[in-house]
Amino acid sequence: MSAKRTRGERLPSPSSTEEEDLQIKRFDRCPVLIGKNVDLSSFTFDAPSFHIEDLFVAMGWVGILTLDDKVYPSLVKDFYKKMIFSPGTEITCFLKNKRIKITRDLICSLLRLESGGISLYTTKTIPHIEEEYDPVATCCRVTGKYFDAPTRLSTNQLTLTCRVLHNIIAHIIVPRKGHHDEVNHYDVFLLDSILLGRKLDFPYIMIQHMNSVLSGSRPQALPYSMILTKVFEHFGVSVLNTTALVPKATDIINTLTLKRMKIFKENGQWVAKSKGFDDESGPSTLPFEGEDMDADEDAPPPSPPHPRSHWPSSSTSGVNEDQFNLLSGRIDSLTSTVDGMQLAANDLHNMETTIQATVDGIQATVGGLQSSVDIITSMLHALHSYLGTGFPPPPPSEI
Repeated sequence: MSAKRTRGERLPSPSSTEEEDLQIKRFDRCPVLIGKNVDLSSFTFDAPSFHIEDLFVAMGWVGILTLDDKVYPSLVKDFYKKMIFSPGTEITCFLKNKRIKITRDLICSLLRLESGGISLYTTKTIPHIEEEYDPVATCCRVTGKYFDAPTRLSTNQLTLTCRVLHNIIAHIIVPRKGHHDEVNHYDVFLLDSILLGRKLDFPYIMIQHMNSVLSGSRPQALPYSMILTKVFEHFGVSVLNTTALVPKATDIINTLTLKRMKIFKENGQWVAKSKGFDDESGPSTLPFEGEDMDADEDAPPPSPPHPRSHWPSSSTSGVNEDQFNLLSGRIDSLTSTVDGMQLAANDLHNMETTIQATVDGIQATVGGLQSSVDIITSMLHALHSYLGTGFPPPPPSEI
């Protein structure tokens, strides 16, 4: 009988060849998240009101945000197929004859992080820490609105700064696939910690998130590919003849990302267009702090004020704007799909190369066997001739 696995715990190794084959097939269906990085200077010079660089400098996480390495999808998949998670917050793996051991100290060294901080990771429950943590007050802080109980939030309820921070969290800190409109309880905890400068143990978060991706019931996208490139380099894993992907311009989070999120400069403040409207407070805004008061030349012209409200009406133009915003919100998902198709094409090319090499080997073997058959046939002919000359034919049988 095969060993059982409880949720959140991964078996050290497959208990049978069948389980191992199932595990390999499971990872073959998992896309690799290429990852993103943050152009901090873009925010510092063009959007200082968001304080993005200041917040992450206080957290000591600048090294996480500024990675810009090539990604080796096939190596990342092989790593996740073979990795073993240890309860002591370590990950080990044998890859291309190299023993890899990921520890919290190693991650701190590779990413230039300070060690320490709160070690907390959860995907289902409201986070709980020893120091006072009020989830209700946290919901109020990240939205700027009043709540009387912990609430599942969406990104259009967040303040503008928290929307940008959540984009960074969903793509870099705890990366996952799909749309990122939902803000779970752990996202809220991370947002609040970044706003308050509450120190967190990122290596612990990273290792636990990797294990969470593997222990789920459904295949998920494989995260931290850029960090794994650093790990492969550290342990001398060969990347020879391995396909590499380079981050694209859309993989950089900067002030252009604000426009894709429908956040613009308008009338002395940052304004979220379409997303962020509610019946009580109107559009989410963020006043400039020492920024150029001129509106972006690419920003849409201001709408005429409504006498009684500031939220969009149900007019045709409002519907069209919402539809366009929905389309814009799906760009990341479409980009991930295209990346997945490219990875599949690369995998097919690698399979074709492997099959061709196998066919060539078989043909060479068949040629060798034919030569051996010819030699044996020649030897048999020689033996037959020899036996014919040394022994007379048998006498005819008598009836």
